[in-house]
Amino acid sequence: MTLPLLRPSIVAYNGYDSGLGNRVRVVLGCKSLADHENRDFSYVWPTGPLFGPKFPELWDFSGRTISRATSRVLAKVYPYVDETLTWLDDDKRREHVWQIRTGSPIQLPAGARSWQEEFRALQPADEIARSVTTFFDAHLRGAPYVGVMVRAHAVSHSVTRETSPVEWFIERMQQIRDADPDVRFFLSCDVPEVQERIIATVPGCVAQTDKGAYNSAEAVRASIVDLYLLAASGYLIGPHFSSFIHLAEHLAGDRLILDTPVNPHAEPDYLRQGIVNDPLRPFVRVDQSGAVS
Repeated sequence: MTLPLLRPSIVAYNGYDSGLGNRVRVVLGCKSLADHENRDFSYVWPTGPLFGPKFPELWDFSGRTISRATSRVLAKVYPYVDETLTWLDDDKRREHVWQIRTGSPIQLPAGARSWQEEFRALQPADEIARSVTTFFDAHLRGAPYVGVMVRAHAVSHSVTRETSPVEWFIERMQQIRDADPDVRFFLSCDVPEVQERIIATVPGCVAQTDKGAYNSAEAVRASIVDLYLLAASGYLIGPHFSSFIHLAEHLAGDRLILDTPVNPHAEPDYLRQGIVNDPLRPFVRVDQSGAVS
């Protein structure tokens, strides 16, 4: 869809190889800025072998899209700017189009709604919502559990692979289980063979299966299911240098402790946060007394 340019606008630009976490925070941050500045909003969301689904296939989101080619033509007149907003002054406000190209969170002005708030307000697509609820009801409802995310795929960031080996996660999960033999784990893993190994090694561990080819539309939809199930846990164990695990934190209302190989926690407390009744709203919790928080 081409940009109408009928009103002052903001374009959020995502690269073809941008991952889910970067895309979500850039799009929602730019949307918030557009609302704050009373501008129309559009976004670039490339799809293909490196990333299959469109945004509305994942969440109920109705923003206008434009192609990378259109954005690049516009950049000859309206050059790309970054997330810092140091460029935002009276002269810039007179420009018809702002194009923001970044992989980082937008440094929003005071008074703008945070991208995390925008994110929590999103509703998953119907198919994803059904999968979240079905899995949660079958395996996780009714008691606290620990959410574990492992990144082992060859295309994962080198920093993540180097700092967050699979063995560390298995050892950490076993330590928690030694202290509480009844503990349950929900596992999100991007390599089926590694997932099977962890489940076979650590009792009380459940995970989705048959999630599709890496970065296909099916696999990304399955990752969103994982995201909500991780966020509905009482404690998170995840890799260093991953934006995906931080999405789970934000979805849970930034209330969960995140345990990583780089920043471990000696005494994990996955009971304190209470339990989630609606896994599509994991930021709402019920404590042992029945009080909602």
